[in-house]
Amino acid sequence: MNGLQKEELKKRALSIVNIPADFHPIIEEYAEEEAMFSWINEERNEGITINLDLGGQLTRLSIEIDNSDHNSVPLNVEKRKERAEQFLLKFYPDTLNELTFYDRKQLDHAYRFYYERMVMDLPLSGAGSFIDVDPMGNIVTFSYKKAGEIPKIPATLISKEKLIEHIDNRLYFQETISNLYTNLHNVKEDELRFVYEPEPSFMKYKAEVLTPTLSIIHEEDVPETYAPLPTPSNPAVRKDVSMKALIGITEEMEMIREVDMGEETGKVWRDRNWKMEEQDLSINGFFKRHSEDTVKAFISKKTGKVRSFSWFNERKGDLSLSREECLQKATEFLEMILQDYYKYLQLNVRENEDGEVDDASKKEAFSFRIHNGNGIPVQLETVIVVVNRETGQIDHYNGPSFDMEQLNQILTEPAISKKEARAIFFNHLDFELAWNKDYDAEAESYILVYQACDRFTRTPIRYIDAMTGSVITAKDK
Repeated sequence: MNGLQKEELKKRALSIVNIPADFHPIIEEYAEEEAMFSWINEERNEGITINLDLGGQLTRLSIEIDNSDHNSVPLNVEKRKERAEQFLLKFYPDTLNELTFYDRKQLDHAYRFYYERMVMDLPLSGAGSFIDVDPMGNIVTFSYKKAGEIPKIPATLISKEKLIEHIDNRLYFQETISNLYTNLHNVKEDELRFVYEPEPSFMKYKAEVLTPTLSIIHEEDVPETYAPLPTPSNPAVRKDVSMKALIGITEEMEMIREVDMGEETGKVWRDRNWKMEEQDLSINGFFKRHSEDTVKAFISKKTGKVRSFSWFNERKGDLSLSREECLQKATEFLEMILQDYYKYLQLNVRENEDGEVDDASKKEAFSFRIHNGNGIPVQLETVIVVVNRETGQIDHYNGPSFDMEQLNQILTEPAISKKEARAIFFNHLDFELAWNKDYDAEAESYILVYQACDRFTRTPIRYIDAMTGSVITAKDK
């Protein structure tokens, strides 16, 4: 490891932030390009993480401590910006010769200030710095990334008219139901909506190539086959099973963590007698302490139902179930956890599936597409059930992120035709230049792209509402 020695890096980290006495270290990792140090107070769910390059320069900082003071007057935006710049210059004194203040964003508990490396008045993707400042002026997040090779400015750019023509020849719309989120989309509330999704959805073109050329070539999706699920025929399946019984938690296990995850609660169980063989502060050691031989689950606060769980503790048995028998176990489990599941799920049928079992595999995985009961899919929503062939137990479950009963409330007879949606799309379509990382290049470099956007919000068009014709755009670029 070139650069500072381990003890010097640790001393440097401790000089950046005052670590409270009731915090204890959980990570001390020295990798090829950087060192990472992390401390926590588990009772208050607070933590501090510092990343340094091997020369001791601060590259990332995260402080999750409740410093709120309801009796103090919050600093205004300009004062917070001053604090951000003071912190940036403390660690990178000459950086404002290269970086320019570009933007600010209001977060839940802080303002984020962006300082970018600009070329053609456009920021280089993934380079520069951002700093989060809380109402009291405390720095709570910091990130700095030096730019790679500064790109040359192209002499000629493709015309937008050529790009519009290229899209016009390829564009079609897919009817789908999408779960919209206020943090991802320009919508007023989180909700399911019946929409038209433009395909292809990736619309970034190399700006200096005079024939329309996508900046990244995506492989075509392999068509998937789905099969409906039969109506349950086993009346003996219980539907009043407790949360612990559904997951498989036994009396020998204890809950070791419970974490507030916003709309969900994360819970972790482990055998009461579990002990780690060796203690170390590496990242691998951290993940062992947090995950080895555990069972993790996410519980919806709204419904109290299990949204997902995973067993990281291997369970063994004497069974040798076939895939068909495992599917039976999976559907019996779904009957317990999802009301009327068979109306809204379709089994993803694997290609060349013949019922044979891979003897080396101890598990069978099943994925189910969610639809509205009439075949219209819910985008990016998949139910996954993994069955242990040796025990017949469920080792992993990932359910829908919404209440399935909401599907009954969505009208799916479009009020807007695809032809009308197409006209709305092109009426809003525009392009803007941006620097993206060039992932085809060996060294870190950048490529100038034209990315499709809405002419009013300047962010990507995600959907056209099939009922109202409103354009639904991404929250950010």
